[in-house]
Amino acid sequence: MKEFVKNHLKHPLSLRWKWGIILFIVFSIFGCIILGAYRNLTLDYQKNIYMETYQAKSDATVRLLEEKMNDYNQSELMRTIDVIERDGTMIRLFNQRNRLVYETDTLGISTGDFDNKIKLVDSPNGSLLITSNKVGVGTNNQAMGIIQYIVNISSYDKLKVKLDNFLILSMGIMMIFTLLLSFLLSHLFLKPLHYLNNSLDLVEEESLSYMRVKQPRSNDEWSDLIIHINKLLDRIDKYVSNQKQFVEDVSHELRTPVAIVEGHLKLLSRWGKDDPEVLDESIKASLQEITRMKELVQEMLDLSRADHVNIDYKYEITDIYGSTRQTFNNFVMLHPDFNFFLDSDESEEEVYVQMYRNHFEQVLIILLDNAVKYSQNRKEIHVSISQSLNKIEIAVQDFGEGMSEEDKEQVFSRFYRVDKARSREKGGNGLGLSIAKQLIEGYRGEIRVDSSLNYGSIFYIELPILTDTRQIYKSKQMAERKAI
Repeated sequence: MKEFVKNHLKHPLSLRWKWGIILFIVFSIFGCIILGAYRNLTLDYQKNIYMETYQAKSDATVRLLEEKMNDYNQSELMRTIDVIERDGTMIRLFNQRNRLVYETDTLGISTGDFDNKIKLVDSPNGSLLITSNKVGVGTNNQAMGIIQYIVNISSYDKLKVKLDNFLILSMGIMMIFTLLLSFLLSHLFLKPLHYLNNSLDLVEEESLSYMRVKQPRSNDEWSDLIIHINKLLDRIDKYVSNQKQFVEDVSHELRTPVAIVEGHLKLLSRWGKDDPEVLDESIKASLQEITRMKELVQEMLDLSRADHVNIDYKYEITDIYGSTRQTFNNFVMLHPDFNFFLDSDESEEEVYVQMYRNHFEQVLIILLDNAVKYSQNRKEIHVSISQSLNKIEIAVQDFGEGMSEEDKEQVFSRFYRVDKARSREKGGNGLGLSIAKQLIEGYRGEIRVDSSLNYGSIFYIELPILTDTRQIYKSKQMAERKAI
């Protein structure tokens, strides 16, 4: 109960209530507009019918009264007016000065304008239709006065009352219906959101590595949202796992060099500092292990950053032929005892890939460095470049120790060393190929190995060629601005 009150105070107006109230207001306004329009259209239609009927009767009555007035028979005129009055029609007569001289009933309304238009007037006795006609008498049709023809349309008033009552009743029913409908729709609309919220609560409580939001059967926007959320959870799980792996790997790999440095320092603290030979050996070994730890930390940082290259360097491009040739020439200079061969189908045009140049050269350096380390007998290394319609492939081949099938499956794993017994002599921490794989895959590429034990290895890098000339131009412009 306390938790419910706490949540209620924290969220005094839930999204369901907000949507329900908004939908209720919208539906109510829309319903009132429709009902009001129906009322007005019905009254206008009925009024037009009354006016058409009234116009015909008015014209006939005025003509009849004109005939009687032209006969100068007052008694006959009054009898005609009485007959007209019994039919529910009222007459008002005005002289040439527009003064009232006769009316069949006291109406209590103003004379109004004496034009020939039909007017709908409200009076204490109900709604009246009034029209005014000038009357001419004699052979010259001399203007004698004005006749006002008046009809009480009480049925119109009754219809108006009925429509008003119907409108009030309908609005009451509509309000109740729209209230229920609004909250039903808001519940249906927010039901997937509650499902998503509950599913994410389970993900928090359970292990992130296997709990995901269940995909609904519907193929709509909610389904797309859940797909994206599951992808986000996969990425979060990957980052969390990488972080845990990073801590575990670093703690494991640092244990050996730290133990070596500690052992030498203890040796020196006991008696080794008095022996120059032991002192020199301990200092060299400690410095070597400290250098190894620095390299290990740097490689681990490079590995952790490799997961974000597609975001941090999405506008960087690299000329494959130029970068490969430069790195190749650097190794030729650094290792004069090796025979290096570069084979490419290079054309005059530059071929670009969406990859940061330093990262591409870092991958090449890792592969060439491994080729040099493991090629002690036949010191020969081949580098080749080939391209297809939309991809370019770089291959680095050595003729060294090679790998077994088991080693090929694990060679891209973290801290994996093919020759564990000689790994410390060769240097490295077993992270180079793992970094290369992370970088290449981060740029939507692929890296693989083909190797035979005692016959050497071939590492293949495959990257998609960048064909968007606008992006190439934009990236070149950005690079020029950075260089200034």
